[in-house]
Amino acid sequence: MIILDLNARFAHFLQPHLHEIALAIVATCLVIYGDKVNGVLKRATSSWVFIARVVAFILMCTFGYGLLTLWSQPLVYWLISQVDYLYRPLFIVGCFCLLGILAERKRNL
Repeated sequence: MIILDLNARFAHFLQPHLHEIALAIVATCLVIYGDKVNGVLKRATSSWVFIARVVAFILMCTFGYGLLTLWSQPLVYWLISQVDYLYRPLFIVGCFCLLGILAERKRNL
């Protein structure tokens, strides 16, 4: 009974912070897989002249990652909000543990 009560309190505490949690999950994913995105851009622009490649990289870093964050954060928020109230803390902790495992596998830690 104590565990269920603590879980309910934790779920209630997390409720107003779901937007920030979703943003943290998206940002962590972009940090882990940013090299893959940059690799796709590098392959797509490999035949371009140097100045065009530099401009494409700058645009991707400034606007591309911003748009990815801006568009995917509401989707992650929606996904978190669809999880039952009492299972949200476990789901959020599980997401961050999974991201930690993925980061470790990619040697980011």
